[in-house]
Amino acid sequence: MRFTGPGVPLDPEPRFLRLPDLAPDAEADIAAAYADALCDEPCDREVVHVVFLDAEGSQLSPAGRLHNAPRLPREAELDQFVDMLRHQGLRVRARQVALVWQTVDDDVPDRVAVGVWADGLIDRMAGGPLALRAVWYRTPSGYVALVDGAVRITTPRAPRTSLG
Repeated sequence: MRFTGPGVPLDPEPRFLRLPDLAPDAEADIAAAYADALCDEPCDREVVHVVFLDAEGSQLSPAGRLHNAPRLPREAELDQFVDMLRHQGLRVRARQVALVWQTVDDDVPDRVAVGVWADGLIDRMAGGPLALRAVWYRTPSGYVALVDGAVRITTPRAPRTSLG
């Protein structure tokens, strides 16, 4: 995974320009509804949905999608990913970022890999100018919150089905 050149590595999606606010103290149901709005598409491909927020949780730019993220990241790939998030967040003056890690399967390797990504992001984004607001794991069977307010949820609940 390399982020080089003048292009923006995120694939912006204009129809996701106006998502509801995600308050810092949002209840789990409201946060899950936010994740559902962010992923308003079939769960039929591997993609990371990304949205940059201000300090109050208002969206600052169209939500984007990142394709071809490594399944199980190495240290250097985690560092590159965090650098890219910080750079893109700086461009829109974001204070928070929320991610939905989407996979087409819900198997053990995918769950482990997404957990490694979540833990690596928490470690690398702590104390920086861009806070990790939330990370959800999405599969065809639903959502699982992995990070809420930069705190790792150690006992994730069963996947939540789409609100659709």
